[in-house]
Order: sequence, then C-alpha cells, then structure tokens
Amino acid sequence: MLKDAEMIAARRLMWAYVVTGLAVLGLMVLAGVVLRATQANWIALDPGRFYALMTLHGAGMIVAMATSGMGILWYLLRHQTVLSERIAWTSYALIVAAVVAVLVSVVAGRFGAAWTILYPLPFVGATWPGWATGAFLVGYALFTVGWLLWCVQMLGGVLRLYGGFRGALGVDYVFRPHVFAVQKGRPPTPISLAALVAGVDGVLTGVAGMLIGTALLAHLLDANVRLDPLWAKNITYFFGHALANLTIYLAVAAVYVGLPYYTGREYKSSPPLVVAWWGTLLFVAIAYFHHLYMDFVQVRVLQYIGEAASYLAALPVAVVTVFGALTLIYRSKMRWTMGSLFIFAGLIGWIVGGIGAVLDATVPFNLDLHNTLWVPAHFHTYLLEGVLLFVIGWAFMMLEKASQSVTPVIVLWLTGLGVFGGGAVFLMGFYVAGALGVPRRYAVEPPPGPEIASWATIGALLLVCGLLVALFDAVRLARAPRAP
Repeated sequence: MLKDAEMIAARRLMWAYVVTGLAVLGLMVLAGVVLRATQANWIALDPGRFYALMTLHGAGMIVAMATSGMGILWYLLRHQTVLSERIAWTSYALIVAAVVAVLVSVVAGRFGAAWTILYPLPFVGATWPGWATGAFLVGYALFTVGWLLWCVQMLGGVLRLYGGFRGALGVDYVFRPHVFAVQKGRPPTPISLAALVAGVDGVLTGVAGMLIGTALLAHLLDANVRLDPLWAKNITYFFGHALANLTIYLAVAAVYVGLPYYTGREYKSSPPLVVAWWGTLLFVAIAYFHHLYMDFVQVRVLQYIGEAASYLAALPVAVVTVFGALTLIYRSKMRWTMGSLFIFAGLIGWIVGGIGAVLDATVPFNLDLHNTLWVPAHFHTYLLEGVLLFVIGWAFMMLEKASQSVTPVIVLWLTGLGVFGGGAVFLMGFYVAGALGVPRRYAVEPPPGPEIASWATIGALLLVCGLLVALFDAVRLARAPRAP
C-alpha cells in the first residue's frame, strides 16, 4: 500500500499525463474538424496549410493518446511496485518539449510530409524550409527519448516485481500450475501484463524510432547520406504502427480497473489471459508488414507473416480481454455512470476498429482499400471511439470516486448522443468513402468525397458538442466537495 504522501504524488503525476494528453487531443479533434470541413468545401484552406494541419493532426492524436495512457498505466503499476517519479516527470517534460517542437515545425514552418515522415518525401519537392523538417525530427526524437525512459522504467518495475521475465510472463503459472500453487507463486496481474508488453515492445519501437530519426537527420544535414527506401519504410512503419497499437494496450489498463469498480467483480488473472498477452507481445511487433503489401520488392515471406499476425492479433483482444470484460458485466448490476458508459463504449469502438483493420490487412481487400479513407476509418475508430473513451472513462471514474457524485441522466443522454451518435456518423463518412474508393490524404477529394465529407463533418461537430458536455460535467465533479 502506498503512503498518503506517495499516493498524492502518484495521483498528481497521473493527472499531469492524462490532462495534457486530453488537452492535446482536444486540439487535434478541432484540427480534424477543419480538415473534414475543407474536404467538404465548407471552408477554403490552401493545400500547403491543409497538409501541414494533417501532419500535425496525425502526430498529435497518437502522442496525445500515448501520453494519457502512459499516465494511467504508470499510476496503476505504482500501486504494485516502486517507480521513480523523477524519471516519470523527466519523460513527461521531454514529451511536452516534443509537442512544442512539432507545433513550431508545422505552424510556423508549415511542414507537411505527414506524421509518418516517410523517406524520401520530406526532402523531395518540399515547399517548407529545411529547418521545419529539422524541428519536426527533433520533436520526434524528444518524444522517443521520453517514451524510451518511460518504457525502460515500466519494464524494470515489472521484472523487479516478479523476479525476471519467467515470473513476469507467468511461465510456471501456465505450464506448471500445480508446482506454482504449492510454491504459492504470484501470477502476473492484468496491469503488470499490460506494463510488460508496453515495456518490451515500447523499447523496441523506441529504438526503431531513434534509428530512423537519426538516419533522417543525417540525410537532412548531408544529402550525400543515402538511405535505402525499403529499409526506411520498414523501420518507419514498425515504429509508427507498433506505437499506435500500443496506445490501446496502455489505456486498456483502465478497463481492468474500471469495470471491477462498477460491477463489484474482480478482473482476475487466468492462464488464457496470460497467454493472450504473450500473443499481443509478439503480434504488436510484427503485424506492421501489412502496410507493405504493395512493395513488391519486399521479401515475400514477410508479407505472409504480416497477414497472419494481423489476424492473430485480433484473437487476444476479442476472445480474451473483451469477452472477459463482457462476462464481468453480465448480470452484475453494473452501475451506469459517465465513467462506466465511456469504458463500455470504448470496448465497442475497439472491436469495430479492429474489424476494419483486419479487413484492410486482408490482401484482396487491401488492394482496393489501403490507399483510401478506409484506413483513417479504422484507426480513427479505435483511437477516437476506443482509446479516448477508455481514458475519459478512467478520468470520470477517478472524479466520481473522489466526489462520491454521479452525472445526471439528462447529461448522460446528451453526451451519448454527441460522442457516440455524432462519432458514429463521423466515422461512417470514412468507411463509406473508403469503400467507394475515395483516396486518403487528399486536400481536394474527387466525387463522392466532398458530399460524404459534408455529413461526416456534421457528425464531427456533434461529437465535439458531446465532448464539451462531458468536459463541463468533469469540471463540475472536480469542483465538488471531496468525499470523506
């Protein structure tokens, strides 16, 4: 158990991460509305500014959700083992500095090579100055160092807690249950499993990010430093795809703690849960190959690995974590509050977005869908209606516990209609346009893109209204008298 002073310090750090992430996310949502309104021809935005804003939006969404999830998972693991606040605050400071560097690059320099910064795009036919590319890469480097610090700390905390990888992975718990029981071993908790996966895969992604970032900076400083485009694309997508996926597994810790609070049932460890996290540990690292199906020079076996891993990655999510969450809710007399509503809805968004991702990872579908709006459809679904809802649900759970107060029913309905109803309309715009072949990353879309973008923008505005209602209620709960 944490002492009172330790609890206060841990909670303060957690809120710093969560609030900062949500604040950045809010700005990125507004940027996204502007982008869709531009594609709908509602407002005029020159292509250079559009692509710069699109670059900021993509990078900011992932960094925002990663930051919030990092705060939640750090706080929960801190309840199980000793973690350094100094390291966590250092990581936080580096991430904030990274956000500032990227803002300067995009807003002042109009850097617009997309958040993937895929070589050689930032250096060929650029309409922005070289310093803007450098500032963007420095921002990525700052974030990556902060991310690495955090991941190493989490990995060290889990390994220290269980005495190494064997205990942290629950090997004896799965394969030698009788011996494990006689020795009174401690099975890994859902929180420690999430922290282990974030730590291991996070370190791998961080190293990859530093590798490609350093290579791109070297090319920026000396054009004679040449990179192999296929190598660069593999490293870039390993970093970007794995990081985007890890944001989900950071925030899912809120489900493991939030649902037991609202249902009165414990989310227990089990061998299937442990094995599922083993699968996640592997599949997060190798599923990115489905982004390279059209690169015909890629080694063919890697394409098969990418498709298989993309399918297998869905099993731990759907069969174990989400199904386990639903069994926890079933006949539990769950208390429906703003917190529980967001957490539950996040599970739905996670599944829907995952289905869209699996379809895109299927080669025949991928040929027609991958360069269309179908791709932003599925990752907007699991980020906006999955990860974001987990984070907001966690924030409301903490506020509800502190104030012993809940949200009025009318506010729940208004929030639901805006966030879930408006969000569904917004996301359907991506899915329908993608299915009809509307290309992604176009400032000016061919028909029927503008028509679809028009009603998708209306959905986005409703979504913003719902989020604002939730924000006002969160402020009300935060200002309510603290429960004794």
